[in-house]
Amino acid sequence: MFYWLAKWVTSHPKKIIFFWILCLLSSISFALKLPNVLTAGGFNDPKSESMKAQKILEENFSNQYPQQLLIVIKSSRYTVDDPNYETAVKRIVSVVRQNSKIENIESYYDHKNDAFIGKDKHNTFLVLGLNMSEDEAANFVPVLSRQLKEKVTGLDDYQWWVTGGPALSYALNDATKKDLSFAEMIAFPVMIVILLLVFRTVASTVLPLLMSAFALVITMAIAYFFAKDYTMNILLQNAVSMIGLGVIVDYALFIISRYRQELEHHSTVEAVQRAIVSAGRSVFFSGATVAISLSSLFLPNIMIFNSIALGGVIVVTMAVLVAITLLPALLTLMGPRIHWGRIPLFKERKPSKYWEKIAVLLMKRPVIFLIPSFILLSFMAYPSYKLNMQVPVASASILPEQDSARKGFEVLAGDFGQGNVFPIQVVLKAKHGTVLSDDNLKAIDQITNDIQNFNNVDKVVSLTNWNMEWKLSNYQQAYKAYDKLPDFVKDQLNKLTNHDRGHTTTILLVSPKTDADSKASRELVRKIRNLLKGNSTKNFESYVGGQSAIGVDFDQRIFNNLPMIIVTVFVISFVVLIVSFRSILLPVKALVLNSLVTLASIGMLVAVFQQGNFRGAINSITPVVLFAVLFGLSMDYEVLIINRIRELKDEGIPTIESIVKGISETAGLVNGAAAIMIAVFGAFAMVKVEVVKELGFGLAVAILLDATVIRSVLVPALMRVLGEANWWLPFRFAVPIHNRKNVETEEGLS
Repeated sequence: MFYWLAKWVTSHPKKIIFFWILCLLSSISFALKLPNVLTAGGFNDPKSESMKAQKILEENFSNQYPQQLLIVIKSSRYTVDDPNYETAVKRIVSVVRQNSKIENIESYYDHKNDAFIGKDKHNTFLVLGLNMSEDEAANFVPVLSRQLKEKVTGLDDYQWWVTGGPALSYALNDATKKDLSFAEMIAFPVMIVILLLVFRTVASTVLPLLMSAFALVITMAIAYFFAKDYTMNILLQNAVSMIGLGVIVDYALFIISRYRQELEHHSTVEAVQRAIVSAGRSVFFSGATVAISLSSLFLPNIMIFNSIALGGVIVVTMAVLVAITLLPALLTLMGPRIHWGRIPLFKERKPSKYWEKIAVLLMKRPVIFLIPSFILLSFMAYPSYKLNMQVPVASASILPEQDSARKGFEVLAGDFGQGNVFPIQVVLKAKHGTVLSDDNLKAIDQITNDIQNFNNVDKVVSLTNWNMEWKLSNYQQAYKAYDKLPDFVKDQLNKLTNHDRGHTTTILLVSPKTDADSKASRELVRKIRNLLKGNSTKNFESYVGGQSAIGVDFDQRIFNNLPMIIVTVFVISFVVLIVSFRSILLPVKALVLNSLVTLASIGMLVAVFQQGNFRGAINSITPVVLFAVLFGLSMDYEVLIINRIRELKDEGIPTIESIVKGISETAGLVNGAAAIMIAVFGAFAMVKVEVVKELGFGLAVAILLDATVIRSVLVPALMRVLGEANWWLPFRFAVPIHNRKNVETEEGLS
């Protein structure tokens, strides 16, 4: 395949370049639209109990708006019972009412509901009901904020913030865009410096950056068409930039380095062809391994993982295609001009004798290097057994501290209690009759009391406890004349039962004493679910929802699918590596070493983010994505090194000598490529959105270990110990490279 590709590329370079330029120009406008169709959601398991609860509420409660925004209002000078405060709130309400997209507004002053008052009476909030999608609501946030800023003036004694789910989503979108620009602003200059150090010429440095422009823009355009029709998370764009920048530049680095090496002894066309056949083959198998690893993230079928997987697979595919077609086509036309723009300060880079000496030393004393290397990696991996994974679905802490939506949320949670902001929702749907029948009210009252007796419960709001002076019999009697109840009472009760649909469903609002994302609140979700399995719910279909329950279900979905993800990556990677290496033991070694690096990286994540100065749990997304991305990326260097050693071995060079020569020829290139990866991931480790920071840090640590300890020490040392067993293969399915000259001579390529 690669021989045919080499002949085709060098025969039609101008057509190939024209095709890619056409693709780039037609992609630009669509790529620019991508951020506008991405969302901050994606933590919901569509088949979970919490989603079933949410669906029942949306279908049965006409007053349960799909989206809600909150305007948190604070005054240091006045309290809510002061006329000045009421006037200020009504001015804000009057501005909000001018917007036709807001279908309902609730405030303290509607019915003097104490639930709208903060502890010291200096804070209150408005609830805005929006009948629109999550994306539409998020995009509406800046519009509303701008209207309030322009039209609400002269209230110097008051502060207000727009917050709630859509506001937090918009803020996360905005923060992610800024983080992306910040990370790229850091990564690009560092990459330029590293490429100049590796190549010593301007032309060789510009080409990898040019390849990244082609691949990234086209990838984002393709992703746009997916995101336009299917909901995708904003981490898709982060995945494209983070993974894409690293692999594209690395693959270009491999091709250009091999081309320059071959150009010293062959013509331009022959040098390009040899680069495709050797380095192009390594790039293909490296890309295939990365794409396969990332594809495992589709298995849980959760939107946020689908988004990362989609972005990663597309950008890696584009990186491979650009590296083995567009780049060789450009090299064919450039010829020796690849050396243009030599930097006077840099001397011509010569093959390093340093790595040859290291490799020779490794061949003489492999065990001396193996033992301390394994001890180091084991020490770094040790904290991983304390890993605490939890997705933050009810927290604004992932946003920058100065963000307005975060400030509003923190004021609300601090004064009203986060348990009240994000209550656990217990949905009960009557199997027979209505929820207002005597028997069903008795069952509801029993459930209410049982939940209230749990240790971590602050309060429960249900149909049978809103009036503290009433007994069960009072409620049973009152609901028989439901329509005669005062309007303000019915307004509140209609939030607990679907009045306009026959009172078939009710909701209990359970406020924990702890934050919605805390272990205690999530444990309370499990206790309530166990309780509802008992006889007290024989009259109902029961579901537990709310943010805490969404977090429980999301994490459980990850834990349930994690074994399948790991097995899938291992099995498919093993098969691909057997095809690439034509060996059994080398793929086994690669899988073992990759696993060790992954554990060491997670161990450092735990030490820094979980036990260090950051928060107390690692985002559940991070270790899973880290495993899938790292397992693919770390194979890049393995494939490059082993394939070069394999080439030398197939040329008849003894195994030990092949290892020494292969390591000395590729070590500098691997370290240069790794430095680029570390620069990219390190830049993302400096951003403000926490899950991206965790991924950037974990990947940077892993690549550093992979390039230094694994590929420079453990790989050659283990190959020395295995000796000729490295090449053991109990079956034959490929023709060795050195024998392929019998099929088609290298001279015949050109």
